[in-house]
Amino acid sequence: PTGRIGVAAVTAGPGVTNTVTAIKNAQMAESPVLLIGGAAASLQKGRGALQDIDQLSLFKTLCKACVSVSTVRDIIPTLRKAIATAQSGTPGPVFVELPIDVLYPFHVVEKEIGGTKSARGLRGKVVQWYLQNYIRNLFAGAWEPRDISPLPVQVPQATEDEVGFGETPPTPWLGSFGVSRDGLGWI
Repeated sequence: PTGRIGVAAVTAGPGVTNTVTAIKNAQMAESPVLLIGGAAASLQKGRGALQDIDQLSLFKTLCKACVSVSTVRDIIPTLRKAIATAQSGTPGPVFVELPIDVLYPFHVVEKEIGGTKSARGLRGKVVQWYLQNYIRNLFAGAWEPRDISPLPVQVPQATEDEVGFGETPPTPWLGSFGVSRDGLGWI
């Protein structure tokens, strides 16, 4: 039905890779699908974190759009744009990657990443300053109101020329195949 979209939310790493066949099928069937995949924390990307793989490259050729959300304030706008992209033009799948630090509440991320309260030495103070700024930037604007109005959906419609109204369809050529009157040979 028009205006509907399939949604799958999966964990990072193997959860995402296990959807490759389904996403390829959605691409071939021109079905709008939103795949939401978890990912390693932003600070740990590319540093050997558990289940940290380049998921965006994996889906680049299968999806109409692949994007990673980098701040909490970008979650809703990114999902809205992804849904609109999946449904617009030729429908198809889209992939949105949500790093774990974007999904967790502020107090949890602050506790896990915030560093120690009493940093020692210049290096410790610089690291603590960096981590605290990182967390502030990650959550900046997260509590501001967001647009939650329904998304406009543009469904492509075939023109009369494309459909061929008013024209007699061509008769397929079958050749002179048949059975003779006596049933013993070809005509």
